[in-house]
Amino acid sequence: MRVAVYRENGLSSFSCEALMPGISFFFEPKSVAVIGASNKEGKFGYYLLRNLLTLGYKGRVYAVNVKGGCVQGLKAYRSILEVPDEVDVAIVVVPADRVPQVARECAEKGVRGLVVVSSGFKEAGEEGKRLERKLVEVARKAGMRVIGPNTTGILNTSNMFTTSFVPLEGLRRGGLSFIAQTGLFAGATLSWMLTTQPFGVAKVCGLGNKCDVSEWEALEYLGEDEETKVIAAYLESVSDGRRFLEAARKATARKPVIVLKAGRTEAGARAALTHTGSLAGDDRVFSAACRQAGVVRASSMGEMFSIAKGFLMQPLPEGPRVAVVSMTGAGGVLASDAVSTAGLEVAELSEETRRRIGRVMPSWARVGLFVDIEPLYEAVGAECYEVALREVLQDPGVDACMVILLCMGGWTMPLIEERRLRRSFLEPPRESGKPIVVYVHGDKESSELAASRLESMGVPAYGSIEECTRVLEAMYFYSRYLRRHKL
Repeated sequence: MRVAVYRENGLSSFSCEALMPGISFFFEPKSVAVIGASNKEGKFGYYLLRNLLTLGYKGRVYAVNVKGGCVQGLKAYRSILEVPDEVDVAIVVVPADRVPQVARECAEKGVRGLVVVSSGFKEAGEEGKRLERKLVEVARKAGMRVIGPNTTGILNTSNMFTTSFVPLEGLRRGGLSFIAQTGLFAGATLSWMLTTQPFGVAKVCGLGNKCDVSEWEALEYLGEDEETKVIAAYLESVSDGRRFLEAARKATARKPVIVLKAGRTEAGARAALTHTGSLAGDDRVFSAACRQAGVVRASSMGEMFSIAKGFLMQPLPEGPRVAVVSMTGAGGVLASDAVSTAGLEVAELSEETRRRIGRVMPSWARVGLFVDIEPLYEAVGAECYEVALREVLQDPGVDACMVILLCMGGWTMPLIEERRLRRSFLEPPRESGKPIVVYVHGDKESSELAASRLESMGVPAYGSIEECTRVLEAMYFYSRYLRRHKL
C-alpha cells in the first residue's frame, strides 16, 4: 500500500507495495458475502443484499448475520467462517468496532477482498484512526485488499454487481465510469444521472477513506477497461502522486479523464479531513500534474457531467476554431466573447462559405463573424439551421461549432421537429466529423423537448453559452494533448 506526501516543491511519495496486485476481482466476483445482511427495511444491510438479489447479479450470494436464521430468503450464516464455499469479496456493513474482528475472520476464510461500507474510522477521530490501522494491519498480513472504509464501493453494470446500500433501479449501461472518494456517486448522483442525463454508466469505484485501494489503482483498472469510454473522478486527495501520474498518462492515451478535486481552499481541505480523513494537498501542484498528464479538471459536479457528455457524444475537434451559428444577434456576440475568453478562436469563415450562405439570404443580410440565422429563417424557413450548418461544417477553417437554438413555441416549433433536428443537427456534423454543441434557450416546455430530441440523437444540449464553451475548451485541450504526444 502506498502513502503519498505532498511537498511544497511538488508531488512526492514513499511506499509499501500491497501484497496482492490488481483490483479487477472486485468488479467480477464469482461469490460475495454480505456481512451484516438484514431483513429490516431502512438498514444498509437490507438494501445492500436486496440490490444483489434484484438487479440480476448471477454470482453466489451469502448472507452473514450474527443471529443466523434466514435473511431475505437466504440461509444466514453466523460468521463468514461458516460459509461452506469460497468467497471472493466480502461486503462489510457492521459497526466500526466490529470490523477488525470481521476482517480477521475473512482473512482466515481466504477472502480476496473486503468492501467496508461501515463508517466511523479515521474520518471520525482518534478512535476511528486506531480501528482503521487495525483493519489495514489484518489485511496486509493476509494479502487481502480493502476498498473503503466509509463507502458505497463498487458498481458494475455489465454483471449488475454492486456493494451499494442505496436502492438502485433502472440501471442503464453506458460508457461513463466513476472513481469517487465518497459514497455519493453510487447513490444520489448516480440516481440523478440515470434520470436526467442521456448516457449510462459502466462502472463505479467508490474509494471512501482509501485505507488500501487507491485512486491510481482504480484509474489504472478503468483505463484498461474496454467498456469504459470516459473516466470521471471525484477526489479529495491523491495517495501517491507518482503512481497517479503514471496511471493518468496511461489512461489518457486511450480515453478522456475528467477530475473534480475538492479541498482546493483552506475551508474545503478542512471539510475533506472530516469527510474522509483526507489531506487535500497543494492544489497548484495538482493542477500542474493534471495538465502534464492530459487530465481535464472540472470546477463543479455539473461541469464534470457536461464535459463528460461532450466527450461521450461528439468527436474531438482537430483545432481551436469554433464557428458560431445563432438565431439571435446578442447570442452570437456573447458566444464570440465566451469562445475568445476561453482561449479558443472564433472561426473566420472562408469567402466561399460566406458566398454560399449569402446566396440564400435576403439581399440586405451579410454573413459576419458569426452566422445570424434570423435572416436565413426569413428566406428559407425551417431549413435555416440545416443550410447554415451544412455550409459551416464543410469549411476547412472550422474545427467545431456552437449553435444557439431558440425554442419559444409557435413559429419555432417546426425547427425542433424530430425530422428537422436530425437533418439539421445530426447529419451535417456526422458527415463532417466535427463536434457540435447546442445551447437550447427559450420556454421550459419547448426547450426540454428540443434538448431531449437532440440528445436522443447523440447531440449534446446545454443550458448556457458558457457551458457549451467550457465543453469545447475541454475537448480541445484533450485533443491537443493527444496530438502533441502523438497518441
